[in-house]
Amino acid sequence: MEISRPTKDSVLFDFTTATQADIDSWREVSDTVREPGMSKAVFSLQKTQLFQRAVMFAMINPQPNGAGFAGVQTAIPDCAASYSDSTGLKLHARGQGQLKFWKVVLTDRDQMGSIRRYDYEQKFQVRGMSDRQFDVVDLPFSQFKAYKWGKELPDAPPLDLEKIGSFGLQTFGGVYDDYKQQGTGSLEVDFVSFY
Repeated sequence: MEISRPTKDSVLFDFTTATQADIDSWREVSDTVREPGMSKAVFSLQKTQLFQRAVMFAMINPQPNGAGFAGVQTAIPDCAASYSDSTGLKLHARGQGQLKFWKVVLTDRDQMGSIRRYDYEQKFQVRGMSDRQFDVVDLPFSQFKAYKWGKELPDAPPLDLEKIGSFGLQTFGGVYDDYKQQGTGSLEVDFVSFY
């Protein structure tokens, strides 16, 4: 299935035209403190003669209960403020390896740097490499929920797009989920856009 490209004015991140400096602005946010549960993520630009995209490589080494996460994040570009009337995000992505579940993590500017902070998250699953197809992942803003350390906070205020300061991609062990995952995997991303 051919996937249409988003219009230029709706794109948040376009990795098909990104530079190495764009990729260098992303930083790792992983559970690297504990010996059990230590995980790792790397974000890089993949270039060939036929295409260019970003790839997040991750390794989840969870604790026995599934605690563990690996991810990357970057500041939201200034253009994002003009999309406050958007209803969601769309990713053109494909997964490989043992990790099937991923999430987008949005952090409120007022919460950034705070040890008590919470993030707005939405989980998604992508197809593996077996069919070689990319997925268009729709993430409605209405389905982002507030989480702290992997646990939902039902009393937190709803997501306010105008206050979001950072965007992250993450994979996780599944400590509070019905499923658990561990091992290595990658998430290839062409673009992230508003709709």
